[in-house]
Amino acid sequence: MAGKKRMLYCLIGSMVLLLSACGGGSATKTDPGAGGKEAPLTPEAEAARVANSKLELTFLYPPSGTEELFMARFGEQIKKKFPQYTLKFIPRQSDNYAALLGSKQPIDIMIVALNTTGTYLTGMGLESDISDLIKKYNYDLNKIEPSLIEIQRRMANGGIYGLPYTPGAMTFLFNKDLFDKFGVPYPRDNMTWDELYELARRMTRTDGGVQYKGIAFGFASVIRSNQLSAPYFDPKTNKAMFTDDRFVQSFANIARFYKIPGMELPNNKYSEQADLFLKDQTVAMMIHTGGYVTRTAEALKNWDIAAIPMLKEKPGVGLQAGPDYMYITNRSAQRDAAFQVLTYITSEEYQEWMTRNLAFVPVLKDAKKAMQSFGASVPGIQGKNVQALIQAYAPMSLASPFTANANSEMNNALNAFSAGKDVNTALREAAERLDKLIEQEMKK
Repeated sequence: MAGKKRMLYCLIGSMVLLLSACGGGSATKTDPGAGGKEAPLTPEAEAARVANSKLELTFLYPPSGTEELFMARFGEQIKKKFPQYTLKFIPRQSDNYAALLGSKQPIDIMIVALNTTGTYLTGMGLESDISDLIKKYNYDLNKIEPSLIEIQRRMANGGIYGLPYTPGAMTFLFNKDLFDKFGVPYPRDNMTWDELYELARRMTRTDGGVQYKGIAFGFASVIRSNQLSAPYFDPKTNKAMFTDDRFVQSFANIARFYKIPGMELPNNKYSEQADLFLKDQTVAMMIHTGGYVTRTAEALKNWDIAAIPMLKEKPGVGLQAGPDYMYITNRSAQRDAAFQVLTYITSEEYQEWMTRNLAFVPVLKDAKKAMQSFGASVPGIQGKNVQALIQAYAPMSLASPFTANANSEMNNALNAFSAGKDVNTALREAAERLDKLIEQEMKK
């Protein structure tokens, strides 16, 4: 009888061990050196466990992201990396996201630019510090361009809300055919703004009844990204700082180009400038956001890139970055899985794919390797001076829920200046309008 009991106990023990070995839901393992106690998985093992879990992640891509754009830029690559994950995309239903965000819709990852973070993330109270996940998975922030992390630290009071997928570097593009037509040397790297002004003046002329302009700007983007790091707003009072000396200097530096005879705004409208460069091809140079690299490759046959001009008092310093981030919101029930997506998007694997196929500048601190294949899969980019896209960024200004309103006022101020008002008056009136708008919004 005793022998039968021993056999039964052995059988039960074997079954317990077998079941323990087959269990896949535990995030621990038995540590023989700890008296048989269960020890936590290593960060690498835990990441692998999470990556192989079957779950759903919900993405929001405001303000203009479509599911097709999301899948082309991120979704297809995420699905390849994490085949167990089901990706759900929240489509754009209206211009007002407040209703959606007020519906308690689960949102794991929100994808927005820094300058609209205040509108869609923090302005809606959806931010969540991911410092615990960074520590849990030993994520190395040092591999990311430092300024892109530093602005997150400032925004989150020492924490961090998300990780960037591209720095959104501004670009300086030019039409070589127009320079050849008028026998003027091409723009070069390391130019100053004063040198660019003289070049724009030389290239602004009438020929054969056609008005040619030296340069066009993504005006609000350039002013917001100014090299003096002059902010739109006082972070304590939320008042517009358009009349601050640094801001006036930055605005005047760009606005003066529109006083060159023939450089006036088309129909006094800022919005038509890019069309003159890409479609009409009557503008020799353009400084605009990074997405215009691909558009220029599609529109122009003979073009190239130069480094952003420098201020004399800020040698070697480019414009501020305009990064885009992936944020894990406080509505996420899958924070660990969402963080695996963020770590992948900032990995060399994805960053090199993105740089090659989307022609986006990488967020990697050491970007040389990725930049070697910049736009290799995009027709028309091969052989261009793409290394000029990598510059030291000026310190960034914090985002605000009213950044979009400030952008509009920058265009209004430019229109007023172009119509004859002096710089100080144009900026003062723009600040007054913006302050009044903010005051009204804050009372709601």
